[in-house]
Amino acid sequence: MRVTFRRVFVLGVVLAIALFVYLRPLTLFFTARGLYLRAIGMESAFTDVGGRRIHYWTAGEGPPLVLVHGVAMRAEDWAPLFRNLKQRHRIYAPDLLGYGESDQPRDSDYSIATQTELVRGFLDAMKLEQPDVAGVSMGGWIALKLAAEHPERVKRLVLISSAGLAFPSTLTENSFSATTIDEQRASFRLQSDLAPRFPDFILRDFLRHSKKKAWIVRASMRSMLQRHDLLMDGKLRRVRMPVLIVAGTSDRIVPFDVALRLKREMPHATLVPLRGCSHLAMIECRDAALTAMARFFDLPPSR
Repeated sequence: MRVTFRRVFVLGVVLAIALFVYLRPLTLFFTARGLYLRAIGMESAFTDVGGRRIHYWTAGEGPPLVLVHGVAMRAEDWAPLFRNLKQRHRIYAPDLLGYGESDQPRDSDYSIATQTELVRGFLDAMKLEQPDVAGVSMGGWIALKLAAEHPERVKRLVLISSAGLAFPSTLTENSFSATTIDEQRASFRLQSDLAPRFPDFILRDFLRHSKKKAWIVRASMRSMLQRHDLLMDGKLRRVRMPVLIVAGTSDRIVPFDVALRLKREMPHATLVPLRGCSHLAMIECRDAALTAMARFFDLPPSR
C-alpha cells in the first residue's frame, strides 16, 4: 500500500505541475526570469514620482544609464542586456506608468508627453543629474523627447528601433492588444521574423496576461497614432549630445527609413544598421546591438 500510495502521490504531483505549465506557462517564464535577474545581481525597488508608485530594476557600478522600455513591454524586457550593461554602468530600468509593477491610474492619458515627464521625474527621484539614456521603440521616442526638451539632463542618448518621427503605418490602437489567438500570432510575426510558432496553450496565456493591461496599451497606441503634435520631426536641434541609433533594416513596425531620417536630423549621430533584423533588434541581434552600445559607451564588447 505504501508503494502504491507513493506512486499515486508522485503521479499526482507530476500531473499538477504539468497542468500548471499548460494553464500558466507565462507565470513560469516570468518567475524564472525574475530568479535570473536576482541571480545576476539585479535589485527590484519602488520610488515615488509625482505621487505615483513607480517600480524599477537597478544594479551595477559606474556612470548611470537609464533604460526606457517600449509599448506593451516592461523593464524586465531589457533582461538580455542587463548583465553586460551593468559591468560598467549603474543601470536603472523603470516600468513606465501603467506598465509592469508601476501604478496604472485611470485618469492618465499614457501619452508620450506624460511618459516623458514620468522619466524626468524618475531622474529627479533617483537624483540623477545627467545620466546616459537608452530607449527602445516607444521608449526611444520618450528618450528622444526628453533629450530635445531637457538636453541638460541627458549625457548620451541611445535609440534602438526608435519611433518618434512621422511615417505611413497600418498599425492601429489594437495592434499590440490581441483578443484572439490569430491576432496574437499576427502581432508576433509583425514584431520579429524569428517569432516562434507558439502552441495555442501558450498564446492563450499571452492573451490572458495582455488582457489585464490592454486598455493601457491601447491608450499608449492611441497617443502615438493621433497626437501628431508630439512627433519630433524638426524638433531635434537641441539634441547635441552624442547619439547612437541602432535599427533593424527589416523592421516592419518602425521602418528603417525613420532611422535614416533621424540621422539626417542629427548629423552628429552614429547610425548602426542591423542587417536583416526586425523590430526586436535588441533580442534578435543582441550581440550586434551590444557591440554597438559597447563601442558607443566604451564598454568591453559582449562575449
